[in-house]
Amino acid sequence: MVIASGSDAGPVTSTETDAVTAERVAHQLSLLSAWFPDPPARILDVGCGTGELAAALGRQGYEVTAIDIDAGAIEAAQRIGVRAACADIAVFDAPLFDVVIFSLSLHHVDALDSAVAQSSRLLDPSGVLIVDEFAWDRADRTTAEWFYDTAAVLDAAGVLRTAGERPPRPDPLAHWVDHHSEHHMHPGLAMLDAIGGVFDIQEQHRVPYLYRYLGGWLASEAVGASLFATLRQIETMRIQDGRLQPTGLRLRARAASGRGGRRRAGSP
Repeated sequence: MVIASGSDAGPVTSTETDAVTAERVAHQLSLLSAWFPDPPARILDVGCGTGELAAALGRQGYEVTAIDIDAGAIEAAQRIGVRAACADIAVFDAPLFDVVIFSLSLHHVDALDSAVAQSSRLLDPSGVLIVDEFAWDRADRTTAEWFYDTAAVLDAAGVLRTAGERPPRPDPLAHWVDHHSEHHMHPGLAMLDAIGGVFDIQEQHRVPYLYRYLGGWLASEAVGASLFATLRQIETMRIQDGRLQPTGLRLRARAASGRGGRRRAGSP
């Protein structure tokens, strides 16, 4: 579960350029910062990947624990100073946290309901669940066409990490659905259903995501950072004018009383 931003199966690995990483994480934190309590709150970063988000939260003064099922990702996270462990959220246990965050990892977990239920048990009664996710099922034909056509142009321009692997797709929507289904990625509706069964969702937004997906493939540091920002600007404009569907899902939730939460020791 090497999760950070999107690649063809969702993840971005440590080969992502430093400039794009910095731009991506800074932008993500700017969008999510209002939902975090003040430092030094305890945060569990689930599916931390190579740890860039966890490291950035740590620099802000938070007490961060990061987990992922990919041992190589955990080693990379530890190398940048993240307190990270190889663990599955469905069975992970620890003292309670003020925040549990899934940053582009929930759609990859094997046992969706178990992962969400255990997240509730790991939260302080006043804690918050933050989900910053990819709802691939919300794409329509035009959105899939834009994504794959843009990827093909970037590939032909030689700015992707791997060359010649993003050809134009004759039936973009069919390829989109087949690809994400074959990789067993949970759709947005399934994630919302699982979360809503345990948590009270207090705020949710449909947001741009494809720029993050494409940004995970950018190779050139000098070109990559500017391209990442431009892709974000274009996608945002096209969503605002109704031409593209937002495939990002961002929500904040609190554990619902009596639906799976774990009490503090000694509490009634």
